[in-house]
Amino acid sequence: MLSICIPVYNVDVRELVEALLQQANDIQLAIEILIYDDGSAESTLTQNRAIAHLPKVAYKELSENRGCATIRNQMAADAAFDNLLFIDSDSELPHNYLATYKDHIGKQMILCGGRVHPQHLPSPDKSLRWKVGRVREDFSANQRALFPNKSFMSNNFLVKKQLFDLFRFDEAIKRSGHEDTMMGIELESKSILIKHIDNNVIHTGLENNSEFILKSRQRIDTLLFLLQHKTEYAELMYKRIKLLKFFSISKRMGLLRLLAHTYQGFKHAIEKNLNSISPNLYLYDLYKLGYLSTIYLKERK
Repeated sequence: MLSICIPVYNVDVRELVEALLQQANDIQLAIEILIYDDGSAESTLTQNRAIAHLPKVAYKELSENRGCATIRNQMAADAAFDNLLFIDSDSELPHNYLATYKDHIGKQMILCGGRVHPQHLPSPDKSLRWKVGRVREDFSANQRALFPNKSFMSNNFLVKKQLFDLFRFDEAIKRSGHEDTMMGIELESKSILIKHIDNNVIHTGLENNSEFILKSRQRIDTLLFLLQHKTEYAELMYKRIKLLKFFSISKRMGLLRLLAHTYQGFKHAIEKNLNSISPNLYLYDLYKLGYLSTIYLKERK
């Protein structure tokens, strides 16, 4: 028996829900599907209300946006079954998705299925998010298993409810970003390693370049917040998060002011490249490192 938890924000999930119901029926898997809307626009609400009457579906609209961590925790608390499957709403499923997970239900404490991105660029204005996904995120289970907790992604994972209740998402993280990073680190600190399988969903909800650049800066804001408020995990954070690893090296070498000046002086030029049809990921890394250096130094004043 499986509780499928899908947080929604401005995404039409009707096809996703229908696919899950059909797959569950085909393999005779007892499920419930929790759809919690996190303050979407009225147009999205109107679309998704059509699934509220479906059997095995619990549809709920929250009055205000509470963030991914809070809404996932709420769904887990409300779930009826002992095994939880979290799926992001902007996911396209393989035809044997639930059948693959069915073989593992009850056998693993936490299992990550992975994700991939479309083989071809959906549109020119989504080039950065697409390229980051294809180059930096689309790895096989064997590749992810080399650093199992570092490779954890919250968009597609199976977990026993008893474990999730002990390691809930950190609700101090209000924006989407790094809640999965912190769960992976907290689990690793307790010597709980995440298992990986090849049961990828396709990530279809790619942000356009401007949105993704903004979200990248917001994720760095969150990262600095976590460093300051989760000091007990700082060592693992520096070890497992690539940006922090390079930040630490730069700090030891006295390069933070240079990086901050580089960011401030070349910010618009770099953003022009990142908005192009062929963004340079090394410039993207420099952009993030420069931004982190800038806000770190600003807070130190």
